[in-house]
Amino acid sequence: MTLLQSQPNQTERTEAGVEAAMDGQSASKPEAGALYRQYIRKVPIIRKSETCLDVLNVFTKDQQIPCVIYCDEADRPSGLIMRDVFYQRMMGRFAVDLYYSRPAYQFGDHQPMRVDMTERVGTLLQLALQRPDSKFYDCVLMTEADRLLGVLTVRDLMSLSSGLQTEAEEKRELILQESFRHTGNIQSSLTEVRAAAARTNAECIRMREWSQTGKKKLDHVRTSYLGLVEDMTKREGQAAELAADASRISSITGMITELANQSSLLAMNASIEAAHAGEHGRGFQVVAAEVQSLAKQTRKLSGDIAQLLEHIQRLAGDTAAGAVSSLREIQSCEGYVTEGADMFNEMETAVEKVQKSGNQVYQLAEETVRRVERVKGELAGLNGSIEENPNL
Repeated sequence: MTLLQSQPNQTERTEAGVEAAMDGQSASKPEAGALYRQYIRKVPIIRKSETCLDVLNVFTKDQQIPCVIYCDEADRPSGLIMRDVFYQRMMGRFAVDLYYSRPAYQFGDHQPMRVDMTERVGTLLQLALQRPDSKFYDCVLMTEADRLLGVLTVRDLMSLSSGLQTEAEEKRELILQESFRHTGNIQSSLTEVRAAAARTNAECIRMREWSQTGKKKLDHVRTSYLGLVEDMTKREGQAAELAADASRISSITGMITELANQSSLLAMNASIEAAHAGEHGRGFQVVAAEVQSLAKQTRKLSGDIAQLLEHIQRLAGDTAAGAVSSLREIQSCEGYVTEGADMFNEMETAVEKVQKSGNQVYQLAEETVRRVERVKGELAGLNGSIEENPNL
């Protein structure tokens, strides 16, 4: 018979279980069966050679042993003998003659509940609770790769369940506190989002007003631009007409100069003829001299007019050329004016979309803040209820 080492007392196991459960919160991947190891009891192992008397002596020597386990030749646990059940059978009137010398394994439960260390705690507790009444208080055999590690009593199962419940309560309280804190942070962030959305909305309104004002001013510039183009076009035509009129006047002055030359020639001939006439031609000679003087003045005046007309033609040509150049420069700006108007239209459309999105964000943030406030209130109430009644 092999007797494995004894287990710590119940208080030590419970405290260790709580500490292990708390440590398990920070462990990313805890060892399989870590929660079981602190509760497992080491119990004696018997073979086929042990008799009922041998087992009875083991139970008598150590009152803390809840059971013994029968293992076969391959060291696989194959039977369970509970102390109370065994005592009931061995305390009979003829038990000494009938049972003491017989192999103890024959009186064991050969279909005990076996659970591997890798099994979930919740599954273990559920299977233990589903056992029939006749086996409800039997020990549970804990194995690892078919190797017996020890047993769990009903008390151990209750301690394990209590430890898990305590751990769950602590986790739930921690989660509630963290949720309350995170909810507060979310509420603060949503409040900032709501304020930012309100500021965005106000800025969108200002941008929309600016775009509308800019559009109006640009429309005014476009109107002035069109008027300037029309005026420059008109002035170009007028300059061309002035140059044409000056050209015609120059032709007329040429004719006047020609007539003055002819008049001067006729006056000279008349003077010659008057000189030939002698005393009778003196009056006619005076008239001829006056005509020649008038022709001379006419030629001089016609020359001055021709010079003035030439200057006017040159100025008209320069004016027409300048008007054409300015008109082309102004016309080259038409695309920029049109592009600016389109940009203002697009800006106004974009501002409207941003304003609409900002209003939606503000409304969503407002609604979310109200919901978060309700959730925060419910969490605060739930946390207060847990503090008042930890058994909830």
